[in-house]
Amino acid sequence: MIDSGDQYEAIAEIYDAWCLEVQEDIGFYVGMALGTETAVVELAAGTGRIAIPLAQAGYNVIALDRSEAMLELLRSKALESATDGLIDARIGELVAPNLEGQYDRVLIPFRSLLHLADDEERLTALRAAHALLTPNGYLAFDVFSPTPADVQTTQGVWHHRDSGAKERADWHRQDGTTLIEVEMRGRTTTLVLHPLPAPRWLELVEQAGFEVVTAWGDFDGAKVRGDGAGDLVVVAQRADSFTN
Repeated sequence: MIDSGDQYEAIAEIYDAWCLEVQEDIGFYVGMALGTETAVVELAAGTGRIAIPLAQAGYNVIALDRSEAMLELLRSKALESATDGLIDARIGELVAPNLEGQYDRVLIPFRSLLHLADDEERLTALRAAHALLTPNGYLAFDVFSPTPADVQTTQGVWHHRDSGAKERADWHRQDGTTLIEVEMRGRTTTLVLHPLPAPRWLELVEQAGFEVVTAWGDFDGAKVRGDGAGDLVVVAQRADSFTN
């Protein structure tokens, strides 16, 4: 498995600045908590980009991440925002959350499932989320696969963000991976991602024991592209059993 913890340890201090422009998913994930009677579980929670707004909305959050450096920043930000009493930040992995109990909502934001290298790991992670859910509980996540236009216009080109961070994509490598290089303030890392087309993600979700409730092409409810590329936002409800 790709050690995504190490990838993010290198940029923990600049992570918030790097993804400052990404705001479109926050309202969606906060809205997903509506009606929950338990704490909300967020996997791959990072520095709290979703967890803190959830807590500010009054929800208890169990925020898991494999990077202690990211969690330390989350705890610091929660203290500054007076939400620390609502956020339980702890070490946990997508494939092994190491969390007991069952919860009404499990969230996996910001394309975090793309760090999983193959279908075995993806199913392990999805089934781990399934086990954390109450009967009829909901999983929500988003992933991405580059469109032909993404590849044509951004392959190998440095993109400069307003925050001062810059990134460069190397799409569709021969080994099936995508590399995203990130640089800012002398901090650098290379994120290793494994995109899949939308139909394959939906198949895996059902194999992991879920019923797909919604599958959108963005956070505003757009249709998924016919070629399976672009963004995929999934809400799935826990069903009774796994399939092969």
